[in-house]
Amino acid sequence: MHAISRRKFFGFGLGAAAAAGVVPLSLATPAHAAPTNPATQPENAAVFFGSIDKALAFQNTMMDAYASGDTVRLTQSYADQSGLESTAFTYDNAVSIHAYLLNGSRDSLARAEILGQGLIYSQATNFPFNDGRFAQAYFVNAASPSGAFITPAAFPFFFYTSAVGDQSWAGMALAQLFRRTRNSSYLTAALNVANWIVTNTFNTLGPGGYSFGTNINQFNQSVPSTNGKSTEHNIDTYAFFTMLDKLTHHGAANNGTSWKDLAAHALSFVTDMYNAAGGYFFTGTLGDQITVNPTPIPEDCQTWSYLALLDHRFKHTIDWAIANLQATDTAASPHTSLAANESFTGMVFDTASLAPTIPGSDPNAVWLEGTSHTIAALIARSIAGADSPHDRVQDLQNAVKFVDTCEAAQAQLGAGQTVNGAAIPLGQGLVASTSQMDTGFGFTYGPSKHIGATGWYLIAARGGNPFQLGDLTFGL
Repeated sequence: MHAISRRKFFGFGLGAAAAAGVVPLSLATPAHAAPTNPATQPENAAVFFGSIDKALAFQNTMMDAYASGDTVRLTQSYADQSGLESTAFTYDNAVSIHAYLLNGSRDSLARAEILGQGLIYSQATNFPFNDGRFAQAYFVNAASPSGAFITPAAFPFFFYTSAVGDQSWAGMALAQLFRRTRNSSYLTAALNVANWIVTNTFNTLGPGGYSFGTNINQFNQSVPSTNGKSTEHNIDTYAFFTMLDKLTHHGAANNGTSWKDLAAHALSFVTDMYNAAGGYFFTGTLGDQITVNPTPIPEDCQTWSYLALLDHRFKHTIDWAIANLQATDTAASPHTSLAANESFTGMVFDTASLAPTIPGSDPNAVWLEGTSHTIAALIARSIAGADSPHDRVQDLQNAVKFVDTCEAAQAQLGAGQTVNGAAIPLGQGLVASTSQMDTGFGFTYGPSKHIGATGWYLIAARGGNPFQLGDLTFGL
C-alpha cells in the first residue's frame, strides 16, 4: 500500500489546500475524457486517476452485463460470486447515479439518465404495488414485456420490502437528475416516492420521525415493518425532503404539509438520537418505535449525519467513528480472505462487526463502502467544518489514507470474478468487504465486487456529497 503522507496530485500540499478551505484537486478533479497519461503527470496522480478510470469501467461493465445502449435497465449490484444472481438493489443503483453525475462526462450523464429511467420504470411497474414506492431490489437479467431489463426480484429472494432509506436514496438520485437535466419526469417520480413516504411512514410515537417502511406478506399484502425507526433512514429522508423544498420552491406534499416541515420532522428524530455523552448517534429505536436501541452503533449514522446536516455541533461523530470503528484486515486475522502480505485498514459496518456472531466472519474485515463514506465526510468537514488549518490538514491526510486503502483493494482483490458469466478484469471495482463481515443485523458483506462500494469510492474520491443538491458540499 502507498505511504499515507504522499502528495498525490499536481504537487499541491495538503496544508495549503486546507487552509484555503478548498477541497484539493486530488479529490475533486474535473471529469476527463481519456485515461491519464502517466508520462505527463506525477506517479501518484497517475495511480489515482487510473484507479478512478478503472472504478468507472467497472460500473460500466456491470451496467452493460445484460443490455447496452439506450435500453432502460438497472445494474446488477454484485459480481456473480455473491450468490445474489442478477439482483439490482435500489440503493446501489441510486449511488451509481450520483457517481455518474459527479463524473460529468457525456457518457456518464447518459448512463445516469438510463438508470434514472430504470428507477422510473421500476416505480411505475413495482410488484405488487405501484403506488410510488420502490422495492428493495429487482432482477435485471431478462427483459420485461416493454423491453426494460427490470423484473420483480421474486424467488428465491423476494426482495419486495420498501425501507424508507431505499426510498429516499432513489428520491435523492431522481432529484439530482432533475437538477442536472430539468427533465420533469425525474421530479415527478421523486415527488411520487416522497408522498409515499409521508403517507405510509410519518410517525408521531416517541421521538417522531419516519418509521422503517413496509413489507409484503405471503398474501402479497403491504404491511408495516415491525423494525424500529432508523437514524440512517431519517438522515436520508431529511436530505431528500430538503432537496424537494428547494426544487419545488418551498412546495408541499399532497397532504398540504411543506417539504421544509416534513424535513424538520426527520431532523428532529435524528438529533434526538444523538448521544451527547458518547459523541455518536444511536442506530434508532426498538420495534416499539419509542425506546432507543443502544447497540450496535453503525458507521453510516456518524458520517452521513455530517454529510447531510453540515452541522458543526455533530462534527465529532466522524472522529468517534474513526476511533471506534476502524480495523486492519491481514492474512493473520481470524477467518480472513486475504493472502499473505495483504493488509487493509479502513472502517467496519458497526460495533457488532468487531465482535461477530455469524460463523466465518472476520472481526477485522474492512467495509470499503463505509471507508468511502468516511473519506467523503472528512473532505466535507475540511470544507465546511470551520476548523483550524491543522485540523483541516489532518482531515485530508486521513482521507488520503483511506483513498490509499480503496486504491489498493481495487488493485488486489476480487480476482476471477464475473458478471453474467463474463470475466471482470482484476483491478476493476471494489469488493464490498475485504473478508466476510458480520453487520450485526442478520446479514453479512463479503469479498464480492460491488457497485455500491465502487460508486461510493467514485463519489468520495471526487469530493462528492450526495446529500446536497449538486452532489458537492459547497452547493454547486
